[in-house]
Amino acid sequence: MPSTLTPHYYQMIKNQIALWNTMSLEERRLSYAAVSIERDNFSREVNITKAELGKHSGEWITPHQLASSGIIIHLHGGAFAVGNAISHRAIGTHLAQNSGCKVLMLDYPLCPENPYPAALMDVVEVFQLLKKGEQNIALSGDSAGGNLAITASLYLEQHQLPLPNAIGLMSPWTDLTLSNASHQSKASVDPYFPNSERLIGAANTYAGSTPKNDALISPQFAKIKSFPPTMTHVGELEVLIEDAQLWHKKLQAAQIESHLEVYPMMWHVWQHFVGLLPEATQSIEQIAQFLKVHLQK
Repeated sequence: MPSTLTPHYYQMIKNQIALWNTMSLEERRLSYAAVSIERDNFSREVNITKAELGKHSGEWITPHQLASSGIIIHLHGGAFAVGNAISHRAIGTHLAQNSGCKVLMLDYPLCPENPYPAALMDVVEVFQLLKKGEQNIALSGDSAGGNLAITASLYLEQHQLPLPNAIGLMSPWTDLTLSNASHQSKASVDPYFPNSERLIGAANTYAGSTPKNDALISPQFAKIKSFPPTMTHVGELEVLIEDAQLWHKKLQAAQIESHLEVYPMMWHVWQHFVGLLPEATQSIEQIAQFLKVHLQK
């Protein structure tokens, strides 16, 4: 059963989206981080330091109770255009606390300044840089970040490079062609995407001149040979529900370990409310434990 807090946070999201729709891109970027800081639901059981990995940057989040040498690279959402380590710090800090692993919150290059394949290659390069130390590494991502976690793994597989130990996905965007029926059927209840306008614009900006059905842009159209074990959580009320469901079925058809959970009455990336909303806390705990297990193998 959804918690009694569900309607409150659902309406909060609707109000915030309405406000963001009145802002310029730069204002939205600043607001995205400011809202996260104001919410103040970061785990206090971690240390946060600036990450500098050559030309790449972000935040290292280290749990006080470090239980593994494995690393989780979390890739934030934001339609490839907004978001950073601060805007998704609640997710990152609770992933670290619940997994006992260091988490790298990567600030990958954003659109429209840096269209495909800039963000994808950034993720691949950072993964390979950290992999040189022979650490076990998992990827996690929400929304557009979920897309990057998948496509980076596809790129690595295509080039016969080492793959992540596991992947954790929150509301992943796997079809930038917006061909799935849920993009229309769930619009009336999705507080983030009541119509396709924002997603269409984001898809066009990210893909640029590359066809949106390219497997490294819309992994729903990929041919899978091998892939990391994957856990995917998606909300019942979001237009991306079929993106998650069809990706899960694709992995199963390829005999890849895949776990999918649809959370009743939840919206897009409800995990932002971890520590405040029981369903968000449960989701982060489950994904963190899944990644922890595979990082110890």
